[in-house]
Amino acid sequence: MPTISRADIVRFGGEAAFAEVVAAFAAAIEAHRTTVDVPAPTADPVVEFVVRQYGGQYDVEPEPGPDPEPEPDTPSTAWRVSTYRIVRRLEEAGLIDAADAALDAQPVLFRRFYTAGSIPHDDPDALALLTAIGAAPLEILAPE
Repeated sequence: MPTISRADIVRFGGEAAFAEVVAAFAAAIEAHRTTVDVPAPTADPVVEFVVRQYGGQYDVEPEPGPDPEPEPDTPSTAWRVSTYRIVRRLEEAGLIDAADAALDAQPVLFRRFYTAGSIPHDDPDALALLTAIGAAPLEILAPE
């Protein structure tokens, strides 16, 4: 049994209107069986498919439900952490000097870090640098 898309149902004016069109076309096909030299009735391809292939039987795609509300205490799956917060967390962990030395050794990362404003929590360069200096990346890059 075919499932008729919500878009097709809307195109026909709703489920009741689609059912009427299917019933009318099925009746026209039935009436045509007794005619001679009369062209067969035609209809919208969706209606013809339902009537000719499935005898007018069909299902309708269910209406989409409302989007579920996200849990208020659950952080989003992607977040950014301000460089200010990262510096503060490194200071609290006693790793700011190690971080400065690691950034001084990599000028490109140094420029990126101090001009970015915020860093994605899953940035591979940030994760590698934090791991290299002995920091806990999950704590340093935790949501603010």
